[in-house]
Amino acid sequence: MMMSTKKFTTKLCYAALLTACSMSMLACSDGEDGKTGEDGKPGNDVTTQAKALTVTIDKTSITDNILSINFSAENEQAIPVVKIAAIKIDAAQLLPQALGERSQWQKLASETCSPEKSCDGTLVDNMDGSYVYTMHASLVAGDISHDAEFTQRLLFKVLETDNIPATEVINDFKVNGSEVTDNRGIINGDSCLSCHDDIASIKHGGENIENCASCHASNNMTDPAKVWPVLAHTAHIGITPQALGNCTTCHAKESSDSQPQATNWNQVPTRETCSSCHDMATNPVYDHLTQPDNGNCLTCHSPENTYNVHLGKSEKAMAEDERNIVNISLEQAKLVEKAGQHFAEISFSLLDRQGQRISVPNNNPADALWIKNLQLYVNWGTSVDFTTSRGYSIFVKSNKKDITQDGSDGITPTGERARTPLEKSEGNVFTYLMGPVVTQDQFSGDLLADAGFITNRLIYCFDDAQNLVSCDQAGHAKNAEANKRWFFNKDGLTDAPEAKRPLIVSNKTCGTCHGYDEFNDNSELACRSCHSRNTNINKELADTTCFSGHDHDELGEHVRPFEERAMVPGGKPGFLSSTADIIDPCLACHNPNTPPTQAIREMHTKPSDWDYVEQLTVSHPDHKVWMHSLHTNQRVTQDRENGVRNIEFPADKANCYRCHEGDTFGVERLTAVGRPLALDLDYNPDSRASPAIDITVDAYSSPVSATCYACHAKQEDADGKLVINKAVRAHMEQNGGRFGVAANELQVEACAVCHSVDNLKKVHNL
Repeated sequence: MMMSTKKFTTKLCYAALLTACSMSMLACSDGEDGKTGEDGKPGNDVTTQAKALTVTIDKTSITDNILSINFSAENEQAIPVVKIAAIKIDAAQLLPQALGERSQWQKLASETCSPEKSCDGTLVDNMDGSYVYTMHASLVAGDISHDAEFTQRLLFKVLETDNIPATEVINDFKVNGSEVTDNRGIINGDSCLSCHDDIASIKHGGENIENCASCHASNNMTDPAKVWPVLAHTAHIGITPQALGNCTTCHAKESSDSQPQATNWNQVPTRETCSSCHDMATNPVYDHLTQPDNGNCLTCHSPENTYNVHLGKSEKAMAEDERNIVNISLEQAKLVEKAGQHFAEISFSLLDRQGQRISVPNNNPADALWIKNLQLYVNWGTSVDFTTSRGYSIFVKSNKKDITQDGSDGITPTGERARTPLEKSEGNVFTYLMGPVVTQDQFSGDLLADAGFITNRLIYCFDDAQNLVSCDQAGHAKNAEANKRWFFNKDGLTDAPEAKRPLIVSNKTCGTCHGYDEFNDNSELACRSCHSRNTNINKELADTTCFSGHDHDELGEHVRPFEERAMVPGGKPGFLSSTADIIDPCLACHNPNTPPTQAIREMHTKPSDWDYVEQLTVSHPDHKVWMHSLHTNQRVTQDRENGVRNIEFPADKANCYRCHEGDTFGVERLTAVGRPLALDLDYNPDSRASPAIDITVDAYSSPVSATCYACHAKQEDADGKLVINKAVRAHMEQNGGRFGVAANELQVEACAVCHSVDNLKKVHNL
């Protein structure tokens, strides 16, 4: 056999070196030949160091149920890495799909090597970057043995040491070397990264989702609930940021080369998988427990049926563009002066698909039976995040209840939230007058030259042909117009950039978890994702989950409302929400001027609590505080384990870029124009106002401090419960922050002196 030049040269060098060493030993022998010498050092063309390690599985072979692996490693400079001594190997095989039963992984063996404990098997280091590992254990797990006909999986991991990083390789193969056509490739791990930072940080073990599926096998788990994919579903129940029945949050609609079984979610239904979301034990239609196996599932649950049940309504709504059957057209918006005060005069029309104005009975949209809900949210002061609590909402017609309304105003039906009087109507253009508008106050000065904001909330009813019909008509469908934003100054509508709020967060960034409607630039977040339970008082007063309050027991004692996160499966709806733009429209009401009343009305905190002011501040409805504290579980309304409001944020909470656009998390803007957060320390917990407009502002918290406090207010105590950390408030007060003080006690905050954007990037590890 002809030897290569490289190998031949190497062998000549080794021979010459051996001769020299032998002669030297003969000349200087001390009579103690045969002692073990020190390990040789790597040559110049290899290394033991790597900042990034690439591992390649060069060959796998199975002989007498013993797995042998040839692998090689090199660093970021393509230099072979030697002396790798810490590895972990897991071997599994795929039981093929048969007779209605899903394919599933079977774990066969697992072995490790470490410098401390040596190896379970045999590791040979060829000192040139190549290695051979031969397992000691046979590929047998209980009564399951290796089957050469099945797809085999090798999970190979080099463990982290001081010299090299952890590195993982997954190798699916057939023993005979043929192409792998079935590897149970169902989920693309990238879909997990829409919410999670990486796979390894989700729970334990491995950088790839294949680890989860291969180890959480039925023959490796004593608890059936821990078997993949049951675990994958149940782990997200109650915390998924999208509709539970939206299978395409994780699954693909079509198969691909990398995910050949991507459509298993509707092609291969099984009791184990489906019952992880659906309660089949008490199903009123059919007793699934009578089925001995999964062989008959497809008889009723055809792929088309399963797909339609989960996605049909949503896809129909999108295909038929149900969110644009009717559109609001803002004709004019401006400030008008009356008796020395400014009012917002807002005129709009309703347009059909062809852009034609829609005629309504009595030239009044409140009399249109096809309108379920029509509101315009209005506020003033876009540069300072608005000047008024809850703004100047126009309630043309509301689907919300208010039992205090008895119809005596002449325009509001009994029990409906009060309607806004129509100022004038001409040519199907409707004008409303709202105010007086706050254009000047003690915090922001003169804002007459600032700008106002308007957004829509319209729900309408229609038939199969998309004709607008009465919302009382049997069989009607309903949907909501996509949310839009309009801006106006004192003279009229404007598109000037300076009239708009700066882009700090967006529906697109929120949509990475919550779903994103790119066509309408709306999120797919529904209000009921969080407001998903009614209390008795909600049902009585408002019949809406947006209303907060507490119930009473049979003795009249306060009952703090609480609901556990529950399994409420349902397909992705065609009607998601009439408030799907969760940025500026939320701020119209959720701004610094709106005191926190929910925490008080629901008895989560009270004036006698030592941390009353802190809990109110961290639970404030102001959008920036609300979003931060909500996603970090800091709000006092999240203080009970497994509550429906609790959020287990799936990514690094310190990663500001998860939600923010660019470097907009700096504190400079808030320091310059931020408004303090209003508090009502004496608010009545037994208030029955709907909405909670019976407020008297009597204290404030500083804007920068409150925003940072929303993430940093609490820390875990010895029992793992989040409690207020007094040191955080003390630090903020040392630098000008104030909590629960009168307006004249507020000071300029000096946070930006130390906490520049660059500093925030450093401390947040961005």
